[in-house]
Amino acid sequence: MNAPTDTALIRMENAQLVRGETTVFSGLRATVHTSQRLAILGPNGIGKTSLAMVLAGRLRLSRGTLELLGIDVRNTDIRALRPKIGYFSDELITRLSPDMTALEVVALGKFSGLRSEWFELDDDDHAEANHLLTLVGLANFGRRTLDSLSTGQRQRVMLARAFSGTPRLTVLDEPTSHLDLVAREQMIEALERILDEHHQDGALVMVAHHLEDLPPSITHALLMSESGQWYGSSDDVLTSETLTQAFDHPIEVHNLAGRRIATALRTN
Repeated sequence: MNAPTDTALIRMENAQLVRGETTVFSGLRATVHTSQRLAILGPNGIGKTSLAMVLAGRLRLSRGTLELLGIDVRNTDIRALRPKIGYFSDELITRLSPDMTALEVVALGKFSGLRSEWFELDDDDHAEANHLLTLVGLANFGRRTLDSLSTGQRQRVMLARAFSGTPRLTVLDEPTSHLDLVAREQMIEALERILDEHHQDGALVMVAHHLEDLPPSITHALLMSESGQWYGSSDDVLTSETLTQAFDHPIEVHNLAGRRIATALRTN
């Protein structure tokens, strides 16, 4: 199950996902290497969350080629890959017991675990979890239970969990959703600290709703749309022209202190 170090961590070609009689997405391609950071964006309902689940080993493609960590998932029990891929999603939060402590939630991330009684955590597991909580600005929150935390604090705990065990690949599905302006900035700052100090050699995939949700270090982008798809460097993809085509609405993109801001223009 170990992947060669010189292979792409994600290699996807002609990816299609069908649920029932609905084609969620089709024809997608992307390649993500070590240290690259891919943003996935597009209109509501275009399949971004489903794609994140595929890339995190939670769903199987209907057609196409997908290699994760150098392994062809068509011939693999994808459940075995899940502990090797860090993952953040709102759905995952709902599956955790609200009386679990922040330390337990983070430490169990390396096992993709949902219940503390199912695993034996050692001193190294606790030390890494405390370090990650410090990186997300929650150094003294290890004994706090999930239900005692604010939405922003809870999502930063889940962010720390996604990097537990130092996975080579981490998939984040809209980690800034439901957050107010300040909590969103705290989340982005926390993500940048983890990437700089804990995950320099790993790859990141991040689904985002707005350009403002992206950290400055994003290197590549996949823009999904009913009218087509755009994949490449973030500078080439996240432009006024491509977003205008993808959303079928005039959009202007501006750069401010290393961050991108998109504005939908009035048409009358």
